[in-house]
Amino acid sequence: MKIRSRDGFNLEASIHEAADPIAGVVFCHPHPQFGGTMDAPLVLALTDAMVAANLAVIRFNFRGVGQSEGESGTGEAEVADALGAMDALRETLGEAPLGLAGWSFGGAVAIRAAAADELWRACVAIAPAVAPRAGITSGLPSPEELRVKVPLLIVVGANDQNVSPDACRDWANGAGARFEVMPGANHFFWAKYDDLAKTVCEFFIEVL
Repeated sequence: MKIRSRDGFNLEASIHEAADPIAGVVFCHPHPQFGGTMDAPLVLALTDAMVAANLAVIRFNFRGVGQSEGESGTGEAEVADALGAMDALRETLGEAPLGLAGWSFGGAVAIRAAAADELWRACVAIAPAVAPRAGITSGLPSPEELRVKVPLLIVVGANDQNVSPDACRDWANGAGARFEVMPGANHFFWAKYDDLAKTVCEFFIEVL
């Protein structure tokens, strides 16, 4: 299906409806420069887990990825994509509460998007790209500048070699967010999908 970003781009997307949805979640994928798409294995695995937990999910490709229009950016323009996905999910779910999740590059986009619209009710950022990398990601502004007001969970693997667990912890502490380090997990959470899914779903069910 196609959805529309807040700034007018047509984006490739897929909505997964739950049997008895209690809420909806927008899922932001990892960095397109490194092969990240809405079909990334971790995204698919967590989508299945959330649907089983009665959370409807929309996956989508950021601008410039797959069949989505536009050109990829460094995480700021993509906020309009996440907000467009929220609009599409609201059309499906009506007034049900909405959260958003993101992994890596998508985690940073999700945090930015959480601060950009008051309709969100929760956010989960998995190994978010907190620190900027020239030409790749803008990272995140300081918590004081961004001011995320919804419940926020940041999860990172103890063995993450792409994102600094300490940097994630510092950002989470500054934002007053919940923070969890997953023992034995790397950036891709190999062999840890079940543990990650449990953590994410329990948080969403609690706060949504």
